[in-house]
Amino acid sequence: MRITLISSALVSLGLGFSSPALAADSWDLDADGTITWAEMEDMRKRTFETFDANQDGKLDNAEYSAFDDARAQNAKDHPSSLSNRAVLGLGRGTVDINLDGDVTRDEMTTRLREWFTSMDKDGDNILTKGEY
Repeated sequence: MRITLISSALVSLGLGFSSPALAADSWDLDADGTITWAEMEDMRKRTFETFDANQDGKLDNAEYSAFDDARAQNAKDHPSSLSNRAVLGLGRGTVDINLDGDVTRDEMTTRLREWFTSMDKDGDNILTKGEY
């Protein structure tokens, strides 16, 4: 039942497991060929809201598993360096900082910022195609 609700939420938001909405090009919200930290943070907010099925401000085991599955399916359907890095770099073991089994918005923001910064080789808060 819970996965059905999460799947329904994804479909209603256009973020179905096989949707290109999680693809690298969709992270470039203004379609200028780059991904800024602001765009990444906006995508993080929308993604978190989508997968936080019970809206309690954290992703529990089932919710994060759905997020893991969606990232893996996206990387398979829309292969790119960024989608592959999203599968590896945003795994629960990395994002659950305090290892309590839940991922809060703050934990996700912290790890996403670190992940973004690791790719932003010139430190300008903008990812260009050469960086991802």
